[in-house]
Amino acid sequence: LDKLINEYSKKIERELKKSSLELHIKVYDKEGQRKKFSLNLRALSPAGVIEASDADWDFARTLHKTFNKLMNEIEHEFHISDQHKR
Repeated sequence: LDKLINEYSKKIERELKKSSLELHIKVYDKEGQRKKFSLNLRALSPAGVIEASDADWDFARTLHKTFNKLMNEIEHEFHISDQHKR
């Protein structure tokens, strides 16, 4: 968890200056021996709040998918704002 968060937070910091991250983890293990993980991730910055979420049975895969979704949202937001400035 720490390794992946450090890796992705550096990438996010390059895009969003002075940002902070909030990660909410919910574990579902109501039946059987498998656990399902639901992650909600928020990037808070002066530019606004960007959110992403995902759920899966493998924690590392869920974390990667959630961070990738957040990075795509960040890129999308900046791409749209650059077009409006022209």
